Amino acid sequence: MRCTFLGLLFALGITAPLQAKSSNEITVDLRNPTYKNGILYTNEGGVIKNQDLRIQAKSIQYIRRKEGDQEIHQIEAEGDLMVQYKDHVYVGSELTYDFLSNTGTIYEGKTFSSIWYIGAEQIDIKADGSYEANNAFLTACENKESSWDLTAEKINVVKQNLFTATDIRFRILQKPLLWFPKLKLNLQKFGDSVIRKTITWDSGQGPRAEIRNQLYSWRDFAIFSRLGYRWGTGWQGALETEYAPPNSRTTFTTRSYVGTDRLTTAPDKEFRYRLQGDYHWTAADDQTNVAIKWDKYNDVRMPSDFKSEDFEVNSAKQTLLWLHTQKPLAITHFKVRPRVNLFESIRQDLPSFYTSLLPINLGKTGIISTFQTKASYLDFAYSNQLKAPPPFHSLSDFRSGRFEIQECLYRPFYLGPVTLTPHIRGIGILYTNSPSHQAKTLGALHYGVDFSASAYRIFDSYQHKIEPYSSFSAISRPTVSPYNHYIFSIQDGYDKINQVQIGIRNLLYKGNAEPYFKADLYTNAFFSDPTIPQLIPKLYLWLGWRFPSLHLSFYNAWNFWHHRVDFSIARCKWTINEDIALSLEGRYRSKYDWRKADHENFILDVTRQENDLLSSPLSDRRITLLTDLFLRLTPFWECHIQSHHGFYRTTEKPYNEIQINLFTWLSSGAKLRIALSHTDKESYRFGVGVDLVKK
Repeated sequence: MRCTFLGLLFALGITAPLQAKSSNEITVDLRNPTYKNGILYTNEGGVIKNQDLRIQAKSIQYIRRKEGDQEIHQIEAEGDLMVQYKDHVYVGSELTYDFLSNTGTIYEGKTFSSIWYIGAEQIDIKADGSYEANNAFLTACENKESSWDLTAEKINVVKQNLFTATDIRFRILQKPLLWFPKLKLNLQKFGDSVIRKTITWDSGQGPRAEIRNQLYSWRDFAIFSRLGYRWGTGWQGALETEYAPPNSRTTFTTRSYVGTDRLTTAPDKEFRYRLQGDYHWTAADDQTNVAIKWDKYNDVRMPSDFKSEDFEVNSAKQTLLWLHTQKPLAITHFKVRPRVNLFESIRQDLPSFYTSLLPINLGKTGIISTFQTKASYLDFAYSNQLKAPPPFHSLSDFRSGRFEIQECLYRPFYLGPVTLTPHIRGIGILYTNSPSHQAKTLGALHYGVDFSASAYRIFDSYQHKIEPYSSFSAISRPTVSPYNHYIFSIQDGYDKINQVQIGIRNLLYKGNAEPYFKADLYTNAFFSDPTIPQLIPKLYLWLGWRFPSLHLSFYNAWNFWHHRVDFSIARCKWTINEDIALSLEGRYRSKYDWRKADHENFILDVTRQENDLLSSPLSDRRITLLTDLFLRLTPFWECHIQSHHGFYRTTEKPYNEIQINLFTWLSSGAKLRIALSHTDKESYRFGVGVDLVKK
């Protein structure tokens, strides 16, 4: 039997007021109901619902009547009870609900939010969707008898799952361990883990136990604590904060660690610490960005010894202030980067200011002009742990003011499928200090021409595109030799060079914006350069295939001068199915392939003699193999294996490193992790951990 409330009252001839305070229509669907004294009743099951509410139970009394001047409009339900109200679902033994106030009470009730289960002797539902629980508990265990929980005299959960509790006890196996007077949490505010428990055993270091949990969270802010203990060294702890509102333009994260520990090679324990922070802000117009980062730690081994992926907030280990703004006429950067760790060797920007004017057209000539300027005070500070090689006694820091301007003019010519772009750039740099303790003014001219063309042909099932290209790039001899001014970074590396690059690209398309095959064959020629006596020293080939589940790439270079492979990189990324995915990479580097930040910048090659480079750390022959394998062994067990192997090195021994992680779900919110690793610096590390995460 099913009828709407309005139709039912007409059928029964009831003349009481028909509308509750809510204008939502109420649907009553009861099995074999009976009616008496304004009460519609069934004990065979039914559903009552409106826009915000749905009640399902075995026994239901729907009451709508007047007692004197007082209107009564409510529900009483019990047996197989389930209630859906706004954003929450409840189960319990009994319900009373008042349609006039839109409030209700669930006895022996339970509900669920994110990974949390909340139960109480009595849950009071409020009109705005929040609720209050008395004599309550909070847990992430699905079992009726949970292995751990938090009990509280009273719990309030308001909109957006903001949780407050008083008189809290933390229990394990029903035994109380800790007491808190008050706790505030956002039940849905966490990153990858709310509570993480781990036990690790480092070779030579002994066992270490750690627990990380959420201490406080409210709205978009959360505080986490981390407490650990290592046998033989003592306690370790960390305090972490996170502010990351969804779709926000501001984020803020800190990680602060202190503890006693020992280095692998040192017998005595020592006090160690690490302080990290990361702040980002973006303006509403997306044209201004601010970043503030810091990373202070007491010894150079600290970041690698305290291994925890969730502890890293700034992988570059930088301390800096960075401001970027883009306006209609210019782009501006402001940067301050001091040294906060004395064992680091870094270039300090104290500060640096950079402005680049947006390109402008010079009348009707078609010539485009760009202008940029940079002003800095730079201080290159060496680590206090470095020793100077003989015959030097010490390494001396150096510093200088640096002022740079650049003006570039270029003019593209479009000749059908061919584009020709000549360019010329004037460079001027003033150094207020130099190795001779005198100011130096560097001037140089960078000029050249770029050529590119394109042609394609469409076949039945694919499109073939060919792109020949070449460029001539030259820098005049600077007015100051690289040996006579300070080199703070690659931006100070100017020397005479005459370079021609010639290449051809082939691309194959098959209905996608990205090509599924790409081949790039090119070479560089150097003219009138005594450090590179051969006109064409190397030939390069890049090959790449991209399929829906398979990516392959090969990048190789042949050294004509020394008649050998200069470097070779092969990569394979393959998702076999939903249960198996792997990544394989092999790298070879000869001793003539210099370790440069920019592999396509050849100023170093034309400035330094080859024998000098071979005797420096820039020459590092090696073969490296990298593997990454994911296996879903069963629907409940996953395995992640990573390995790193290196050999064929000139002065160092081969190394083999591996990490194996096994994962399984103990419940919908508890994930077990078993880890085994072996690195070059420590023999073995074994760990077991449980994370409370959102599945």
